[in-house]
Amino acid sequence: MKMANVLVLMEWYDHPIRVGIGRYAAEHNWHLTVSDGCVTPRGWSGDGILTIINARSDILGYVRRQGVPCVDFGAFRPDIPLARVCGDHREIGRVAADHLAERGFAQAAYFSTEHLRPHALRGEGFSERFAERTGQAIHPLVWALQPGSEIDDWRGLNQWLKRELRALPKPLAVFCYCDYDAAKVESACLELGYRIPDDTAVLGVDNDTLVCENQRVPLSSVRHDRVRIGYEGSALLDKLMRGNRPPARPILIPPRGVELRASTDSFSAADPQVRTLLQFFRENLDGHIGVADAACALRMPSHKLETQVMQATGQTVYALLLRMRLFEARHLLAQTDLPVKEIARRTGFCHTQHFSNAFRRTESLTPLAFRKREQQIVRLL
Repeated sequence: MKMANVLVLMEWYDHPIRVGIGRYAAEHNWHLTVSDGCVTPRGWSGDGILTIINARSDILGYVRRQGVPCVDFGAFRPDIPLARVCGDHREIGRVAADHLAERGFAQAAYFSTEHLRPHALRGEGFSERFAERTGQAIHPLVWALQPGSEIDDWRGLNQWLKRELRALPKPLAVFCYCDYDAAKVESACLELGYRIPDDTAVLGVDNDTLVCENQRVPLSSVRHDRVRIGYEGSALLDKLMRGNRPPARPILIPPRGVELRASTDSFSAADPQVRTLLQFFRENLDGHIGVADAACALRMPSHKLETQVMQATGQTVYALLLRMRLFEARHLLAQTDLPVKEIARRTGFCHTQHFSNAFRRTESLTPLAFRKREQQIVRLL
């Protein structure tokens, strides 16, 4: 069988997508022609093209003139009839909303520097799911929609962002279009003297470790599965080159959960008494504490504490404590090699079986199965 000659021509460099392309190409003996400078290669002649198209009319014209099958990895231009494999941007927003709502945030904002179709889709998904979970509308913060804004005006953006953040209620969760945007929000918050994540939690997208792990407060991030996008897009191109018809709709690749780091590694509540309760739980998570201990620490009757917590969070004191224990357990399972028995001890469960049963009820997985899944996700990204 003839070796397929495939051109990789994108408007910008996207390393994870290229990793996915490379995996598929190696498995199927493709010859790749890669345009590193995003320049259309004169004289190229081949079997198919993998691309990302947004604003470059020269790339679009080149693709059309070649007359070979093409797959677009972007969601920017639905007006252009091309086969597409791209991220499920609405689902990325929904996953972000779930992550932040589960941590008790009742106030949230969505920030993006630019405002193209993927930016809008992530914001819509986030807004819809956050309203479902909390009954609250989000606060949109879009720099590109401000009069006179310029994308590369970092000083102006920073000043505007600080004004907007200062005016919003705290505690506040901010979901950002990408990790670069999340880093801008974190910088503004720290300049304002806000504690992250207690006053303001910050969540990005893409899990770019260069960005996320080199901030003063490491950034949590939605795992946008761009490696799989590259792989599945290549598989679709392979089918098109063999004569198959393109799908009627884009193939959407869902995110792989959230990579938890310090910027959202907390529970939150607007009620000062509940915030004090949460702090008590954090400091005593490995102890055999209950409602009576919490009431004693807050110097109030148990029944009054229960009423106040229910009004503020919609949960009982015990349910809130259990959520915090399981939250910490998920973190330890995903980020450490500690034995399950030790994780159960550190999170205050009286014995390992009790921990396993509680974990299975909420995650529909055993602790070890959850750890295995998280490790597989990390290997694939």
